[in-house]
Amino acid sequence: MAWLDRRSSSRQAGLDREMRRAAAHLRASDPVVADLVQRFGTYDLHATTNAFQVMLETIVSQQLSTHAARSIYARLAAALGGGRPGPAGILALSPQELIACGLSRSKAVYVRNVAEDFSRNRVTLRTFARMSDEQVIARLTAIKGVGDWSAHMFLIFALNRLDVFPVGELGLRKAMASRYRLRRGTKPGRLERIAEAWRPYRTVGTLYLWRGYDGV
Repeated sequence: MAWLDRRSSSRQAGLDREMRRAAAHLRASDPVVADLVQRFGTYDLHATTNAFQVMLETIVSQQLSTHAARSIYARLAAALGGGRPGPAGILALSPQELIACGLSRSKAVYVRNVAEDFSRNRVTLRTFARMSDEQVIARLTAIKGVGDWSAHMFLIFALNRLDVFPVGELGLRKAMASRYRLRRGTKPGRLERIAEAWRPYRTVGTLYLWRGYDGV
């Protein structure tokens, strides 16, 4: 979801080291996830310096296929003359123009809400650096249209917090039900107990479960 740029190269190197530690920990702590680590190798999580891009991608991609989300994002970029759409660019487009790029009416409102908030408050990754996960979630969900799912994706793909467990995420719940042979409708508490073995790398366990479920 998030991408790497030159400014984040030192952060990327540290993240790569931590992802190798996470893979080793998961191999030793959970045989189910260990199988996925063996299959896919060390997970490649990219560092980014652009908080808004991650939020934009997150909103665009929600409940869409990867192909559809990329197509919409490409149309947004083209509507702004190419490059990565920032808050100012999104605000320069009317809701109707955003809808013409493929966004639903509600998503057009939501991306403008995020753009207005990030622009008005000069939000960057540094804004969140000293916040706990709970504080980040509270800050983001105060923006109309940003829910817990989007906030959890931001924690993972923008801030690269490595112990996030988005237990309400449908794909994760399905992946865990399949891999751990759980009954349909298994309660979140049961999933959380399974994920305890992944600490302090619940994010990485989640990423492997997603990848295994998608069959990538």
